[in-house]
Amino acid sequence: MHDLAEKNKYVGFLFMRINPEYFALGREGIHEVSAEHARDLGRFAKQLTHVVCTGVNGRYDQVTMVEADTLEEINAAATAFRMGNKARYLEIVDIVVGMKAPPRGLAKRSAQPD
Repeated sequence: MHDLAEKNKYVGFLFMRINPEYFALGREGIHEVSAEHARDLGRFAKQLTHVVCTGVNGRYDQVTMVEADTLEEINAAATAFRMGNKARYLEIVDIVVGMKAPPRGLAKRSAQPD
């Protein structure tokens, strides 16, 4: 494992588009699909942060951030999104994975010999 990975979490960003058919389901249909989606992803609940987006060009409708100790956990969450109940309405168009950087002061201190 990478030295930083022992101390810092991996972070994955899933950039998604929502199919217009999802909105055509209406309030009750969306609630039903979303409730099943939430149950599907329950095991990742502590790792997921959803960011609902709006912007000038509308490239993404939703960004989901996954924070995990391993890359395998991020892969499992992304797979759950692609295979889950809401998958027919979501398209993951980009994924970016990185690692949280240590606080600057700590990074500098840890690089200096004791």
